[in-house]
Amino acid sequence: MSEIWRDVKYALRQLGKAPGFTTTAVLTLALGIGANAAIFTLVHAVLLRHLPVSKPEQLVRVGSEDDCCVNGGFPENNVYSLFPYRAYEDLRDHTSEFEQLAAMQAGFGPGSVTARREAGTAPAMPARGEYVSGNYFETFGVQPAVGRLMVPADDAPGAAMVVVMGYQVWERQFARDPSVVGSTFVLNAHPFTVVGVAPEGFYGDRLAAATDYYIPMSAEPVMAVSSMLHKPDSSWVYILGRLKPGVAQGPLQERMAGRLRQWLGANLKIYQDDDGRQQLAKTTLKLTPGALGIANLQEHYATGLELLMAVAGLVLLIACANMANLVLVRGLARRGETSIRMALGASRFRLVRQILTESVVLAVMGGVAGLGVAYAGVRMLLGLAFRDGGVMPIQATPSLPVLGFAFAISLLTGIVFGLAPAWMTSHAEPAEALRGAGRATRDGASVVQKGLVVVQAALSLVLLVGAGLLTRSLSKLEHQDFGLETEHRVIAHINPRNAGYAPEQLPGLYTALYERMKALPGVEYVGMSLYTPLEGNNWGEAVTFAGRPAPRPREDTGASWIRANADYFPAIGEKVVKGRGITDQDTATSRGVAVVNEAFVKKFFKDGRDPIGAHFGLEGPASAGDLEIVGVMSDVQYTNPRKKVRAMYMRPLLQVGGEQYQSEV
Repeated sequence: MSEIWRDVKYALRQLGKAPGFTTTAVLTLALGIGANAAIFTLVHAVLLRHLPVSKPEQLVRVGSEDDCCVNGGFPENNVYSLFPYRAYEDLRDHTSEFEQLAAMQAGFGPGSVTARREAGTAPAMPARGEYVSGNYFETFGVQPAVGRLMVPADDAPGAAMVVVMGYQVWERQFARDPSVVGSTFVLNAHPFTVVGVAPEGFYGDRLAAATDYYIPMSAEPVMAVSSMLHKPDSSWVYILGRLKPGVAQGPLQERMAGRLRQWLGANLKIYQDDDGRQQLAKTTLKLTPGALGIANLQEHYATGLELLMAVAGLVLLIACANMANLVLVRGLARRGETSIRMALGASRFRLVRQILTESVVLAVMGGVAGLGVAYAGVRMLLGLAFRDGGVMPIQATPSLPVLGFAFAISLLTGIVFGLAPAWMTSHAEPAEALRGAGRATRDGASVVQKGLVVVQAALSLVLLVGAGLLTRSLSKLEHQDFGLETEHRVIAHINPRNAGYAPEQLPGLYTALYERMKALPGVEYVGMSLYTPLEGNNWGEAVTFAGRPAPRPREDTGASWIRANADYFPAIGEKVVKGRGITDQDTATSRGVAVVNEAFVKKFFKDGRDPIGAHFGLEGPASAGDLEIVGVMSDVQYTNPRKKVRAMYMRPLLQVGGEQYQSEV
């Protein structure tokens, strides 16, 4: 150890004598190591980090896909990942292999909740709520920051309305005031008693924005416009459990799939005809590791992060090749000194160790500087991907695993770029070096240097070509014609139900909102809709046409729909290509109308018939005359540009329905 320490001090003295070389080397390595540390920070936080709960390796998810948020009918490939709440209860009560089996809402919260403390004058604040089963916190094995957490008795029918507050909102809005516990909060116009605060660092069951209020499942019928809690044909909950030690997952998966088939066959009408029984026989579920929680976000970002990691690896290899050349040139310039040391009896191993020590010291210095690059890089990436870096529980500050990764990669880098110079020096002949270097030494050095230059050029070419292709793809996506206008548009979310508005008050509210916003300076259009498809939201149901045979089993008759006002089309730049759009005369008392898109026409009018004047409904043959098609609108690619435009139709905003509580402007 004393010899190694002497080597380190000698390396520091040598690097101090060459400040230009040292600065160039440290900056080069900082870029290569920092880029890798930055990407590893994201990889660790998104793909490798377990939920901050007790023994996360014991958690198992019942399901494997992202089926957010409410599904009906047969699931894709007959594999269930999203379940009716009653099916969850049946699995929970008949699967003793789990210590706990919890349910949580697939889509976050009862939408966007509004919350205010009953005592005081503070205004209501938007928040993120999530319906969870009473054993949710017991399943994760976490302890409260203050107060207590939810227990199964809190989720029983008729229990007092209680809620658990998330640590982040407790810290952000209430400065960790302990008097919050026991106080009454009004969530969406309903009073709840806060019984406790979730622990610090706990962000819920999935990697996303931390939940602000954990609400018992039993409160869902009180808060929801149309309750799904006891609907057997509405799949809307994820299931996550803690497995007992020693339980084999393979046999358990088969038993749970059998139990699920038994429940579905007894409770869902779609499984009680011939086609349904055939589908039921194929129905199954999968048990997957639950240490990451509901890993939908991880699956979404995995490919991109792996690509970034590969790119960062190329950058590091280029830096290593560049550094090897610099160190090799510096080593050749010190041939005389090295030869004298060999002539005085220094062994080749001793010289190799000294050169590698100098390389490792240089790499560690680059690694330390690289941590600063990593911190800035993570902040930049989070800023590019998310408007608010707090959207996900990822910290830009390097954690212990990241520090360990940076140290390990620094050591590896030092060894990699120091090998060639060390090998060249150890095989140099002292007499040749003292005479000014012979042909063998000069030729050998030339071959190695040329090889490093070729490697560096090849890696740079691969990196540049990849970056060029990626830039081209991003440019095409950015300038792709989606069929709508995005410049000078602003989206505002409102939820009248949260403010206590009854359905009969909505027409007056919408009219007042429209008039006040339209009167604002610079506002040209005020488009109002039930949801904004620009964010991927819409309703989807099967349609039945008047004058046509009933749909065959498994026939695709689904179409998405949204309620909108007359200004909606010009507000987003969508054009009506045939017939008319929605007008102010389409009210709650007028006939039901719809404006369909071109994809709807292609799907349901393949024979070329004129869609204008056709009638359809959403509740089977008895409702086939409810809506009349009065216009055709242009296709708009609202979400994934890689997918085909879906069949969609617009309905007037004021033609009533309970689901119109939530609106977008």
